[in-house]
Amino acid sequence: MPHTPDFLRKLFARKGVVLNKKYGQHILIDQNILSYIANSASLQKDDVVLEIGTGTGSLTRYLAEKACHVFTVEIDNKLFDLSSEILKFYKNITIINADILQSKHKLNAEIVTRISGWLATNNHTAFKVVSNLPYNISTPVIINLLESDLPISLMVLMLQKEITERLTAAPGSREYGILSVITQLFSEVELMKTLPPEVFWPRPEVSSAIVKMSVHRAKYANKITDYPFFIKIIYAIFTSRRKTLLNSIEKLKLPGVSRSELKRILAAMQLNENIRGEMLDPEQLIHLTETLFQIISRANTLTF
Repeated sequence: MPHTPDFLRKLFARKGVVLNKKYGQHILIDQNILSYIANSASLQKDDVVLEIGTGTGSLTRYLAEKACHVFTVEIDNKLFDLSSEILKFYKNITIINADILQSKHKLNAEIVTRISGWLATNNHTAFKVVSNLPYNISTPVIINLLESDLPISLMVLMLQKEITERLTAAPGSREYGILSVITQLFSEVELMKTLPPEVFWPRPEVSSAIVKMSVHRAKYANKITDYPFFIKIIYAIFTSRRKTLLNSIEKLKLPGVSRSELKRILAAMQLNENIRGEMLDPEQLIHLTETLFQIISRANTLTF
């Protein structure tokens, strides 16, 4: 199927499709880039793929020709109907009409259950995510995918270039934040290619980039005792970036963690007590949260 702007305008008019800005819908029309994305995932015949944002099914077809099975999720009802019609002859594609996110902090549980069930039933463990990810949901989707129980080994994503800069940002930089920490905690990121707005229709107002994320969830598995507690500290630090690390942690009123105790911890880590949390790399953040967790655990034991 041609993917010129003129063809898509006529097709959408005939099918009653109106692209919705709130969904961040931009159709990738460059066939070379579509092929490049699929090839970058190094798909094998036993790979199962998740695509988020089916659109017109242009990338979906490339994935289905290389992988064992493709789960593709489309929130827009009209685009779901259109892509279902376009992809109806592919027997290894499951199209889901839903929002990939149940909330900002959680993937759609029904989708995760459906994919996990299929993987278990068919005895598959090779699972990848390949997507021209809608820009308006890219940050929560990446975080939730990395934190999920889905057995993801690789993600190849088309993203707004600004987001790709956050993925690899260094401590202390403007781009460094929650997304940077979680991404670097669970994966290694490689920038594959930057792209101009012209490869999309309608054209976005920003440049885009393709990244490859090799997922290694076990990288820090033995270093973090309580991941929800780790995340609680990370959010406290990065949602109050202007505060010192000392003030950000003190505000949480953690049991057994006094201001003087916090100063002692920072001194032991050879950190200035006026340092901001955004200056700490993932290893330092792990060390800090583990120390805090041990103190709280002792305090709770003494309480009982």
